[in-house]
Amino acid sequence: MPTREYQMSDYHTYEAIGKGKHSTVYKGRRKKSIQYFAMKSVEKGQRNRVMHEVQVMKAFSHENVLKFIACYETQNHLWLILEYCVGGDLLTLLSQDLKLPEPSIMTFARDMFVAARELHSKGLVHCDLKPSNMLLDEEGRIKICGFGLSRKVSTVVASSGTPTQLSRRGTPCYMAPEMFTQEGVHSYATDLWALGCVLYECATGRPPFTSTSLTSLIEQILEHEPAPLPAAYGTTFKNLVSGLLIKRPHARLTWDQVINHEFWTERGGQYLDDLGDLVTLRLPPQPSFDALAAKLKSEDLAARLRMLGNARASGAVDVRDSFMPVLTQSLRDSVNVSRLSRIARSNLEREEVGSYAPSGAAAIEGDPLQVAAIHEDVELENPDAELNFTAPSGNDDLDVDMETEDVIIPSAPKTPPRGGRRGDDDYADENRAENFADPAESFGDEMQSDSDDATRIVLTPPTADAMLVDTRSPASTSRSLQTADDEFEETSSSMRRLAPLPAETPAVIGRTESRMPSLAARNDVLAKSVDYDKFKKLCTHSTDLTVRPIVSNHRIEVVKDAPHDPEKLPFKELSVDKMLATSQSELEAFLTRIYRSVAHPSNVQEKVNTLAYFETLCTEASSANVLANSSLMSMFVRVLGSSKSPPLKIKLCSIMGLLMRHATHISDEFAKSEAAKVLAGTMSDENSRVRRRAMAALGELSFYVATQQRPDASQVWGITDSVIEVFIKTLEEEEDEITKHYACKSIENIVSHEGSTWIQDAFAECRVVSVLFSIATNDAVDDQLRGTSASALARIVRLKSETLHPLVGEEDCDGSNARDGLVKMLRDRERKVQQAALNVLCRALVDEKSRLIATIMEVQTLLPILAGLYERSQTPIIKAKSLLAMALLIRAHPKWLQSLCKARVLPMLDRQPTQMDPYLQECFDTFVTTVVALVPVVNTGILQYVERSLSTGLSSENAMRPQAFELFPVLIHLLQSTVMRPKVLTSAFVIDIAKYIRAAEAEEDYPGRDELRVGVMALLETCAQCTNELIHKVDALTRHLLPALCDLLEGSAHVETRFLALKLIYELLLPLRLDLDIATQSGLDRKVVAHHLDQLLMQDLFPMCPALIDSEDPIPLYALKLLSGTLEIEPALCREIIALGLAPRFFEFLSLEHTNNNEHNIHLCLALARCKALSTQSLWDFDAPAKVAQVCAYSYERNVTQFVEPALGIAATLLRRAAADAPRAAGDAVPSEITPLLEVAPTLRRLAATIPDGALARDITHSLDTFNAH
Repeated sequence: MPTREYQMSDYHTYEAIGKGKHSTVYKGRRKKSIQYFAMKSVEKGQRNRVMHEVQVMKAFSHENVLKFIACYETQNHLWLILEYCVGGDLLTLLSQDLKLPEPSIMTFARDMFVAARELHSKGLVHCDLKPSNMLLDEEGRIKICGFGLSRKVSTVVASSGTPTQLSRRGTPCYMAPEMFTQEGVHSYATDLWALGCVLYECATGRPPFTSTSLTSLIEQILEHEPAPLPAAYGTTFKNLVSGLLIKRPHARLTWDQVINHEFWTERGGQYLDDLGDLVTLRLPPQPSFDALAAKLKSEDLAARLRMLGNARASGAVDVRDSFMPVLTQSLRDSVNVSRLSRIARSNLEREEVGSYAPSGAAAIEGDPLQVAAIHEDVELENPDAELNFTAPSGNDDLDVDMETEDVIIPSAPKTPPRGGRRGDDDYADENRAENFADPAESFGDEMQSDSDDATRIVLTPPTADAMLVDTRSPASTSRSLQTADDEFEETSSSMRRLAPLPAETPAVIGRTESRMPSLAARNDVLAKSVDYDKFKKLCTHSTDLTVRPIVSNHRIEVVKDAPHDPEKLPFKELSVDKMLATSQSELEAFLTRIYRSVAHPSNVQEKVNTLAYFETLCTEASSANVLANSSLMSMFVRVLGSSKSPPLKIKLCSIMGLLMRHATHISDEFAKSEAAKVLAGTMSDENSRVRRRAMAALGELSFYVATQQRPDASQVWGITDSVIEVFIKTLEEEEDEITKHYACKSIENIVSHEGSTWIQDAFAECRVVSVLFSIATNDAVDDQLRGTSASALARIVRLKSETLHPLVGEEDCDGSNARDGLVKMLRDRERKVQQAALNVLCRALVDEKSRLIATIMEVQTLLPILAGLYERSQTPIIKAKSLLAMALLIRAHPKWLQSLCKARVLPMLDRQPTQMDPYLQECFDTFVTTVVALVPVVNTGILQYVERSLSTGLSSENAMRPQAFELFPVLIHLLQSTVMRPKVLTSAFVIDIAKYIRAAEAEEDYPGRDELRVGVMALLETCAQCTNELIHKVDALTRHLLPALCDLLEGSAHVETRFLALKLIYELLLPLRLDLDIATQSGLDRKVVAHHLDQLLMQDLFPMCPALIDSEDPIPLYALKLLSGTLEIEPALCREIIALGLAPRFFEFLSLEHTNNNEHNIHLCLALARCKALSTQSLWDFDAPAKVAQVCAYSYERNVTQFVEPALGIAATLLRRAAADAPRAAGDAVPSEITPLLEVAPTLRRLAATIPDGALARDITHSLDTFNAH
């Protein structure tokens, strides 16, 4: 018989069993059979991806690959019929069990690797292996699905490929490190990395790298090692996982190593044969990866050889792989995390997904800082989140390398996002009959006697006395921003709009003065210390006051929608739009029927079914405003207070929470229902799911009340001490983590509000701080909960500074050491915990009473953490707050500045890009200003100590090392920093350098003088590296520093010191004398400056020259350089040289054997020969012609070009002098003094032909012709 062609109408559709971003999966059955299938409904916009996925699935028929059945197209959707796996996905299993025993992991691992090898043998890379793409059938067998991102290895190309070929999509938590680089390619190795992540998650309950921040996650994957696996697992399993998670793709375990791994020999080797059979599945070549691997191997080899050479040079014994960077340098250098984050965010916004939809940006239009913050990073709601890293300009369509058919195919199953590891399925079956306690339930005589008239709902607009929230009021802003955020958009609370934030700087930041040495070097304005008021403002960033919804927050709990049965409703259901489109009377009648269905005695299941439908009407602000201000809400409160059915309580709490979240105004009528009291009482229920919903609803209500502007809001709504106590006890006592999280989130939102209310004050207490602190520092607690607790803690500290003291003092409220806990929070892997800890630390350092923490905290512990956060964090906010904390520590105690320099924080600043986030820019500038403002304080302290020591005649014998000198090395570090140098190097600082020189060379002895001398030497060596900046401090240079250097040159007994002084004089004096426009730019008279410099030369430097040229090398060289350069600039000074009797010495040096015969000396001789003050006879006495002739011959023979022109210049001058002193007629004898020059006339002529100076060439030729010398 021919096989029947089934149609879409041949299938029955049952309840939804899964929901993804673009699809919903239903359980289905083929009619007239007992065969069940998974029926997936997909949006038509996903057609290209789905077509690719179906072609992949049709190409496989394997027990570990999900089976494709059929596909259909309806008017609005694509439908995919797939094999039904009753076990759900591995992600759900892990969310329930958290950790799996090793035997179970081995069974799953066998299935994973067999399926992956099957794919790879067909030349296919999956590209998205993760728990949600691994289904479990009735036998517990893994079946791989989710092939939408898969690709052929033959189509994978390197970074030169087309945008389509280079499209990068994936789930970051499971992506291999190389896939975040420009050079990385999809390969078998990337799939093996993902399998390593899945195995790690099976053993620990979470992926090896997790974070709510994309930039932080990428940083972890690139730089960090995962936490060790629990000790309960075997060594071979740990080795397998660690081998799969090697960051270098070419060093990662290969297929052969996986197949032959000793892990498979454990437990009797039951899967050895299965793994052995994989060898027969041959792998197609992957040329792109092979080329990349060869390149990386050669780079690693070169790096290892360099390290080996360095090790041998330093005497090290060997070089181990552990010293190699975790990722090959070229790969690490090609990572641009900020660009990846921007691309991912842009794609999210383009797809209008979750909290990144365009409406979110519009909600905060006008606040440049908040817009900048939102566009800075991608916040990941769960580890299963898929992102698109393909630049938007590229083509997002996937390559389909298989023959396509004319079929319509929906995409692969997607598991709903996970918020935490617990409770994902707690809400899945709340409508099932077996969950109901009683078949029918009565709610007391009062409700039983209600007549139809009594239960009729009348909709009335809120009165003038009602608690309406003006849409223009701050409270309304906060609520509307929150309730409009169906997907938990990260929007700032309204209180930030009341006062501008300090970080609100222009979004476009140019190259600042602190980053422009050439300009800053001319700025002599002394930096003023940053006052604490500015620090206090900088402590708060817009993200520090962000509020998120409490109810239906996926970060707290993923609650699956409980469907209702329309056929069992006692009325005809209406959609939200249809309900709002009805008339007033029709709407009242409709809501009355809902009222009666819930309030009157009936089967509990019927009530829950009605409430499940009603819940669908509560998720929009337009409908929520209507429903929240009806008498339904008061009835719900009464039913909740009297009901004993957990499913009914769950639905009632959920509905009240949704309405309070989405409604923008609620009338006083609801306040009279004592909702707060009833919800607080419901928290004593034994059912944990009831407590969760009650806490979420109570939190939304309390947050709503906290945002109201009426002073009596708390009294009206019944937020009493007992209600506050419910929140606190929930955190203190043994309670379900999800319930605790709802309580923490409620407190976090409440204390974020700017206006002070009684509710805020009730939470801003030491007791609350203590319990939040204990949760935030508890490693066993879920990361999301720890982040929320830490954030709430930081917001309370901001609200009430008195709560700081137990956190930063010697002990906290419970007597345990709290500062260690604060350090632990700074080290936390979660960005939100880090940011909160930085907020607490900064607030403590700003607060006058707790500022003592700067002297109590251990430098060796805290500083490396802060420096590490600044250097390694990819989040600008963390970087900025790290700088802010370090600036505050420096401001409070100078010891931190010394340690900060030793920790090499300044070079980190030098590497900071010039274009920064506005908030980071402001904190960066504040840090620089704080450091620079301390320099005059340091200088004054040291110089005053020296002055006191000299005046009192204190001897250095048996004296303690002066503390004043401890900060001297800081000055050197600051001058070495390209960021700090322009700010530090002012005229006042240059004058202080001169004072240091004189203090170090003082004749009188005092404690620390020798140490100061060493420090001054190091300072001058650093100055020699920044002469380009020093030269612009003209007045301080000419009047103070240069004279001090001259005194040092003359008075020091140390050759090294004298040489350094001479070198600085040469590098500062000559350029300034040559370019006096520098003096003009500084507002000085160039003639006055030139006179000062010439006086310095004639009165100080020239008289020292006889001694300098006889000193040890290299002092004579620099003396000659100084004199040669001086005479080249000002030839008139030759007379001073001649008057000092130095001319014979320079011509003495003009000898081939003399060590001082260099280009500087020969230029000196040229200047002297041309000077009329030096007689011709003196030149003959110096034997100048013979010496010059030797130099010319030597230069010609050895091609020493630097001597040619000055030697020819001297020769021409000597010939002219001889001709002028003794005019000769034809036939007269040639003067004997110039005979040596005439003997080398051919050489002189050949040399003249090689020089570019035509005038000199003609001069020497003419002079030789005068004496007929050829």
